[in-house]
Amino acid sequence: MSRHPVRTRRSISESWLSPVTVNVVLPIPVDRAYTYRLPDAMADAAQLGARVLVPLRNRHLTGVIVEEGPPADTLDFAVKDVVDVLDDVPACTNELLDLTKWIADYYVCTWGEALKAALPSGTTVESQRELRRTDAEPGDWANHSVGRRILDDLAERPGTTLSAMRKRLGPAVPLALVRRMAADGVLDVDTTLSDDQVTAKTATHLRFAPAFQRKDAPAELIEQLRGEKQQAVIRALAGFREAGTPEPRQADVVEHTDAAYSTIRSLVDKGMIEKVEKEVLRSPLDDLPAPDPPPNHDLLPAQQDALDAVTTSVDAHNYGTFLLHGITGSGKTEVYIRALKAVREQGRTGIILVPEIALTPQTVQRFRSHFGDRIAVLHSQMNRGERYDAWRRLRTGDAPIAVGPRSAVLAPLENLGLIVVDEEHESSYKQFDPAPRYHARDVAVMRAHRNDAVCILGSATPSLESTMNARWGKYERLALPERVPDADGEAAALPEVTVLDLTLQRKKHQLDGALADPLRDAIRTRAERGEQTILLQNRRGYAPVLECEDCGWAPECGACSVTLTLHRDGGRGRLHCHYCGHTTGTPQQCPDCGGHDISQIGTGTQRVEEELASVAPDATVLRMDRDTTSRKGGHHRILQQFRQGADVLLGTQMIAKGLDFGQVTLVGVVDADVGLLFPDFRAEERTFQLLTQVAGRAGRADLPGEVILQTRNPDHPAIRHATAHDHEGFVEDELPTRRQFNYPPFGHVATVEFRGPKEQRVERLAETWTDQLRRDAGPVTVMGPEPAFIQRVKKQHRFRTLLRVQGGSAHPLQTALRRTREAYGTPPNGYHVAIDVDAMGVL
Repeated sequence: MSRHPVRTRRSISESWLSPVTVNVVLPIPVDRAYTYRLPDAMADAAQLGARVLVPLRNRHLTGVIVEEGPPADTLDFAVKDVVDVLDDVPACTNELLDLTKWIADYYVCTWGEALKAALPSGTTVESQRELRRTDAEPGDWANHSVGRRILDDLAERPGTTLSAMRKRLGPAVPLALVRRMAADGVLDVDTTLSDDQVTAKTATHLRFAPAFQRKDAPAELIEQLRGEKQQAVIRALAGFREAGTPEPRQADVVEHTDAAYSTIRSLVDKGMIEKVEKEVLRSPLDDLPAPDPPPNHDLLPAQQDALDAVTTSVDAHNYGTFLLHGITGSGKTEVYIRALKAVREQGRTGIILVPEIALTPQTVQRFRSHFGDRIAVLHSQMNRGERYDAWRRLRTGDAPIAVGPRSAVLAPLENLGLIVVDEEHESSYKQFDPAPRYHARDVAVMRAHRNDAVCILGSATPSLESTMNARWGKYERLALPERVPDADGEAAALPEVTVLDLTLQRKKHQLDGALADPLRDAIRTRAERGEQTILLQNRRGYAPVLECEDCGWAPECGACSVTLTLHRDGGRGRLHCHYCGHTTGTPQQCPDCGGHDISQIGTGTQRVEEELASVAPDATVLRMDRDTTSRKGGHHRILQQFRQGADVLLGTQMIAKGLDFGQVTLVGVVDADVGLLFPDFRAEERTFQLLTQVAGRAGRADLPGEVILQTRNPDHPAIRHATAHDHEGFVEDELPTRRQFNYPPFGHVATVEFRGPKEQRVERLAETWTDQLRRDAGPVTVMGPEPAFIQRVKKQHRFRTLLRVQGGSAHPLQTALRRTREAYGTPPNGYHVAIDVDAMGVL
């Protein structure tokens, strides 16, 4: 691996005249680099992209060297020294430095925030302040509003950190106040450096000492030893060596011989054996079974044409973005795999992005069957150690293929040849919080462009932005209009779709609960035939709302302006807030009027699961939502059970895309209207995509499929076009509205969210900031500020301003936002301004 040492612009012989300086970007919301001096002892170790520990005011932070600094003798301020260089091999490649700088510029965040997203979590070192209560009397601090809360908190949690206290008490615990209390002697403040929260894991291995590595040495050693356990260890080491493992794990030797660790130490002290520390790679692949052998079949003509177009660019090392528009079940993944093989034959690397963690195990197994274990997985449900090891395998080139959701687009691969964005239309590719609020699809296109690589955007329901980019010639559209043939060689047909109008079903007395009679009968029939059903209900919990029949009272979250959702896993259940996680018991009577008639309104996945028990009592039902997949491996465990023959897979939108099960012959949509209720210009598009995608899970193999879709709006264009699998028709219906209001793809939108603990101050911040924004807006339309759709989340009041600009460039938006941010400066402590360019949820 090439190294890029940081050098001064002077020659080595002159370097003593001006010490070496470097510019360091820190992971903080400050849009600048800081200059530090490199001590002579560190000058050779420091490289572009390496992490360094540096002082900032009265603390220490981990930053990244992004460039050489100016000569020290030209600076008009005292330059502080770098405390330590943390990397032998730079954490960021030069290419990632450039890419994260582009992300910061495009999404109007700081370079440090973008760099932080590209580094594995848990690898930063920073100073932390530990607070302790002293024995001194509190004095006037007992009557100080914040001071009293600090002392009470320390009484319950002695030895807490300032950052942890701020999480409990809110950000209004200023450091200056803490220092005043320390000066008065009522508390102590100790500043220490944290260690990396994640490091390489090692295990102890054993081997014969150099003097006893001869084949006949074990027999000599056994004659010298009297202890049976010591002799057993020597025999075990000799046996492992003969079996091809000259340095077995100490734990394996202990287990094999039942020897104590003290026995091992005595043999080490005698100089007969040695201990060796070896790194242990942590990987989620260890929990997956060996993949099935890859199928051997010819491509369909359309697949071959698509592959030929992609490999032409790959072979020429030319950039190209291809929109692979293939109906569900048309074999897009096979095109991805063969394109990646062409890239690997050139010795180049690849990234495969999937929209949901639920799809990662299935995708990994498909690619492992072709590429073995030279794949590294990156996703949020991995523990920090696994993510760190996967990141290092990618960084060193040991794993040339990265697979994962959104963040995998920033995998530290070099010599990149291919990026695949499967289900490119999915909103989960957009980062919402914290900054950088990037869209992985757009970052993938830019990264491919910068590396003369190929980007494939695959979908059965491409986003309107990608559809129009293909029409305008920015992308090349490749069509897969047919499903892969079944065992008889016939192209599998798209499933028939039946629409059930719930209003009519209720009038005909065929709707008792969430499932209408035709859907109930279809589920029961599939279970009796040994076929499988996928059931979509895009709301989790039991009932979204409780309401008093007498006065209309509904329980609301105390920290968020939303009603609480009833969850029931047996028993009475509890009320949950899906935004802050608060839970409470269910009320027995209305606290406002004392009434006992409290209704459960709406249907969540738990309620549907309960209803299925009466529909098909003998059926095995699996529920897949955030509640059942929160633990590590939850997605894989449920999908594996379904693959082994469970009857019904019920879940939220995570079951709607990418899953491929040949025995699924029925897909049911419990409430197709849920997504249409959101006040967002993309609501219709998302509903169409979701319904089309989930419909495509049926009839993917030899058995024909059927889709039953329940709705109260059967004539809505999104539902009508999804029923007909008609993407082009939906596009033509939707484009005029987008064009009329300059919404994407005919313009760009951005939002600015203002939040903080006091509503009036947030509103004043929003108005002042937005007034400045209007002065800097130029051709940009500025609307707002208005209260956000959900006005309060986690005790933070929220206002939003919407920006819109016509045309294909977001530059006017970005310019206006940067000017306003610079003119306004930093918001008050505890208040935040969040900029979201190309926002997905704009209301």
